[in-house]
Amino acid sequence: MDEALQLVIAMSERHWKRFMDELTDVTPEESHWRPLPQANNMHVILQHLWIEEQLYVASLEHGEQSPYQDPASLQQLTESVPREFARTLEELEELHNRFIAVLRSTTLADVKQQAVLSWAFGDRAPLPAEIRQHWTAALLFREIQHLTIHEGQLRTLRNLYRKTRGEPALFFPDNPTFPA
Repeated sequence: MDEALQLVIAMSERHWKRFMDELTDVTPEESHWRPLPQANNMHVILQHLWIEEQLYVASLEHGEQSPYQDPASLQQLTESVPREFARTLEELEELHNRFIAVLRSTTLADVKQQAVLSWAFGDRAPLPAEIRQHWTAALLFREIQHLTIHEGQLRTLRNLYRKTRGEPALFFPDNPTFPA
């Protein structure tokens, strides 16, 4: 396996463990709490991550034959997301483990042949040559980056939820240099 790919997989697994550890004790009430009526709650964010991870896995496993190629199939995928937070989190972890397992069992040449990154990075700009040379590492980087963005949202929601109940925030301990 490519050394750079091994490094990115290790980073992904380490980040994934921390992500899961941060969500172990979320209550059903907390998972559906919204700071504003129009805001996303934790479960909506997790459902979004579930859909993205499903797309990553399908793209790696099936390439251009991915079952998610048209609006109807994407709508069906969206409707299949679990409705319970705990189940969504459990299935998201299973999807992530499949994603990593597929990456470990494939070759860089095989992944380069698949049309994986066109939707993962969007059509905003062509990918630089140095990224195109390392498709798999780029996909893993995209997956880590996406998870990190939503992890920050989840942590913020957890802190706000606790603060509205008069409890201390989970992720920002008391800091005498930055009083609340």
